[in-house]
Amino acid sequence: MKFNVEIKICGINSYESAKASVGAEYIGFVFYPKSPRFLNAFSAKEIASYLNPNQKKVGLFVNADINVIKHISDFVNLDMIQLHGDETINDIKEIRSMIKKPVIKALPIGTDQDIKNFQTIEEVCDMILFDTKNGTGVSGGSGLSFDWSLLKDLKPKKKWMLAGGLNISNVENALSITSAPVVDVSSGVETEKGVKCEKKIKNLITYLKNGT
Repeated sequence: MKFNVEIKICGINSYESAKASVGAEYIGFVFYPKSPRFLNAFSAKEIASYLNPNQKKVGLFVNADINVIKHISDFVNLDMIQLHGDETINDIKEIRSMIKKPVIKALPIGTDQDIKNFQTIEEVCDMILFDTKNGTGVSGGSGLSFDWSLLKDLKPKKKWMLAGGLNISNVENALSITSAPVVDVSSGVETEKGVKCEKKIKNLITYLKNGT
């Protein structure tokens, strides 16, 4: 079966993985130095030149200085900013106002208590990304899933993303439970942390787009 869903491949850090991601609507570059998927702005700019014009370039930042975000955003010509740290409501407003690009805010989920304030965050960003709370203080790329049924009756007003341990084996189940409009995959298309597998990327995209 074909799935009515958009795809984001996050942690792209090579020409090969970028080319394999043809068909994904969003391509994520990680500008968090402590991440195994970290990419500097020069490499990101070069890799971005191989992407299709219709693929949105998303820059992931964790508690970064707003001037750093703006500099990298302008240099790489990012289409969207993804905030994956402890950014406050005021931080999001300031970044969105200064950089003038759509902002995705990650919301780490462990229990139903973590979802209670999602509407407050939704009001100040352009998309919410529901990801797994992994106990390190920073969500993302852990390879762990959360209880998707927590999102079952959620009614976001804006487009949103589902992340957290998604791969070709469990994404159908995740979509059947959440009806997520966008899936964000990182560790699920890797051979090890930070090393993307072109075959896994292609297989996932083909599966979601063509049902095969």
